[in-house]
Amino acid sequence: MKTKLEISLPGEPDRHFPIDTRAIIGKGPTADVSLDVPGIIAQHFRIKLGVNDVDIRLAPGARPLTYEGRPFSGGAVPYGSDFYLERIRFSCTRPKEEGGSKLLPLLIACLVLAGGGVAFVVTQQSELDVAAASSEREVVLFPEAPACPPSDSAGAARRAVGLERAAQTKRERYRYAAHDGLQAGRLYAQAAKCFQAAGDAANQQRVQQLGDAWRLQVTEDFRAARLRLRTALQDNDLNTALTAIGALQRLLAGEDIPYVSSLASTERQIQLELQRIRKNADRVL
Repeated sequence: MKTKLEISLPGEPDRHFPIDTRAIIGKGPTADVSLDVPGIIAQHFRIKLGVNDVDIRLAPGARPLTYEGRPFSGGAVPYGSDFYLERIRFSCTRPKEEGGSKLLPLLIACLVLAGGGVAFVVTQQSELDVAAASSEREVVLFPEAPACPPSDSAGAARRAVGLERAAQTKRERYRYAAHDGLQAGRLYAQAAKCFQAAGDAANQQRVQQLGDAWRLQVTEDFRAARLRLRTALQDNDLNTALTAIGALQRLLAGEDIPYVSSLASTERQIQLELQRIRKNADRVL
């Protein structure tokens, strides 16, 4: 029998989801457990099963959980303990027959297989931990839009229409060129300012609402990718980490910010570790 995540929503029967080792709880197809409720983002938090407790990690920018009556952004929670997102209750329970008796032989086997590479792995893991911490750096995806260039009302209106069209075109390319989605959010903001300069309050509000919704979607996608990267680094899942880095690099292509350099550095560290693993495997064969 597997450990289960119990979820209680007000006025609904309890839901139970089997968990193997870890799971992402959020909203939509990128989550392992999807909840269509207000206030939850695409990949809101991650749970990872441990020996005596559950490790919970909140996505950057996600609404905090509550544990023991206090705001909770992550950490160890004992099995069977309740934690909350607003009025939604969560609890991880495991069958009583599942103990730690099988864990020690497994750890011994892993250490035997690792052999002399244990010290190197520890060193490499510490470097990846630093990379995981750097992934928490605040990244401003949508800074304040520049003011509309000085012009008369007609000129500002023409510019606003052109910017909105450019935003729509970039938005349609988001699935194929992620950075265009980022640019679309910025173009919407510029268009709204030009509609404001033109004195067109109705179109300013309309474009502002379009832009707000689009920027929220891109921001949630970005946060979901950062959560995947952080979780993969903490789990030492190097291939998944590379996939997450690739998604982030495509979104931030051409951006001159420190986080992009941090991603490149983390990618190099992972590639070196994968090369070392392959070489050790070749020697064994």
